[in-house]
Amino acid sequence: MMNVARNALYYDDYVLSISYFNIVINYRPYLHEPYFYRGLAKFYLDDYLGTVNDCTLAIKKNEYFPNSYELRGLAYINMGEYALAEKDYEISTEMQPENRAVWHNRILCNIELDNLDKADSIACIMIKKWSKYADGYNMRAQIMMQKKDTVAAEELIDKAIEADKYNVQALTVKANIRMQKEEYEDAINFFNESLRINPKNASNLINRALCHYHLDHYRDAMKDYDLALELEPKNFVGHYNRGLLRSNVGEDNLAIEDFNFIISIDPDDMMAVFNRATLLDNIGDYKGAIRDYTTVIKEFPKFLYGYERRAQARRKIGDLAGANRDEEHILKEKIAHRFGYSTPTSRQKNKTRKKSEKNLDDYRKLVEEDDSVQEKIYESEYRGKIQNHDQEANLLTPNARTLLIYKDSSQHTILTTFDQAYQDAQAGNLQDAIAGFSKVIETDDSFAEAYFNRGLLKLLLDDKTTAIADLSKAGELGIYQAYNIIKKNQGKK
Repeated sequence: MMNVARNALYYDDYVLSISYFNIVINYRPYLHEPYFYRGLAKFYLDDYLGTVNDCTLAIKKNEYFPNSYELRGLAYINMGEYALAEKDYEISTEMQPENRAVWHNRILCNIELDNLDKADSIACIMIKKWSKYADGYNMRAQIMMQKKDTVAAEELIDKAIEADKYNVQALTVKANIRMQKEEYEDAINFFNESLRINPKNASNLINRALCHYHLDHYRDAMKDYDLALELEPKNFVGHYNRGLLRSNVGEDNLAIEDFNFIISIDPDDMMAVFNRATLLDNIGDYKGAIRDYTTVIKEFPKFLYGYERRAQARRKIGDLAGANRDEEHILKEKIAHRFGYSTPTSRQKNKTRKKSEKNLDDYRKLVEEDDSVQEKIYESEYRGKIQNHDQEANLLTPNARTLLIYKDSSQHTILTTFDQAYQDAQAGNLQDAIAGFSKVIETDDSFAEAYFNRGLLKLLLDDKTTAIADLSKAGELGIYQAYNIIKKNQGKK
């Protein structure tokens, strides 16, 4: 049975493997391996809390099995629990000191915890153990970058490239350092080398496009943005920067398409809304422009340039009263502030900005970091059906097998309790429903539908931690659409 379960796991049939590991655990509850492998299956289903719970059970059965600590640490990383992960990786490095992966992840945890000195000391040990391991130098270079020591970082990157001249990460970091120094030609050369090795790196294409943009190589920049968006059609940075570039070269309609996408995934990005407004203005869609100007002004009532543009658009459609109101407002604000506002008046190139910035005077600035919105696509179609496809998130009633078990048993009242909880939930009495499903679980801790329903109701009450624990248990017991809901609600790091 263990072999069958592991084969299912090997072929990415994660939910099937869980069902087989459940059988093994039922008959051999003292073994650590089925808990570990079930945790691994849950990890691949993005059920990180379930992974942590199973690895903890595996450690209780056998505290000398290092893989359990390593997997639990990885689950903690994905949950953003870096302090807990670091503890597991500290144990892992003691138990398996020749495993580079655990050293690597331990450094990562300390970087995330801003324990830079500790991370640096661990990185030095790693480099001493594996002097030809390029990623050891890369990790230490990352620490130096966070310490603002770009000179030391670049020296370490040079050592990484010396150890492995085809190391994409080292070449990418080298390119980014040169880009920060505004040495755009050198940066392009390093991006070229990195992309020659890995031509499907969308982030590198976007950053190379930025370099071309700053050198006024608009055609090359456009080509890179197009390639990046073919690879990652939902990349926020790619669409935003390409939209600005298209507007710079007069392709206003195409630029509007890019900003439409940005606004569809982030309606609160007022910079994108304002850029779309100016583009709609340019093509003569004055009503659409006024709509967008108004949206921005409501969010930023002190943004005088927005009133100025809206006044101009209102005059073009004959709304003289509205235009006069905007102009009167501008005059009052300027008098009130005596020195007036410094507002952008031309399409000039600016320094890059971060997506999170909210200064409307930066509305035409490029985005510097990759905040792309991506959906994980899985090789396994079965796994994809569970996680990438929309699954119904409705309350469940007991299946036919459960009904048959309890109908004629001494515990038949459990169905009455379940039914009352279900009706309470449908009526909106969530706390009563949760209490009812809890009674069902106290009577039978394998009642999958009760866990699932209680998890859904807890999500409605924003109790995500215990909700995900319930959904994880429901998935373990065979309600596999629970994994889809976990994926959408756990806030993966």
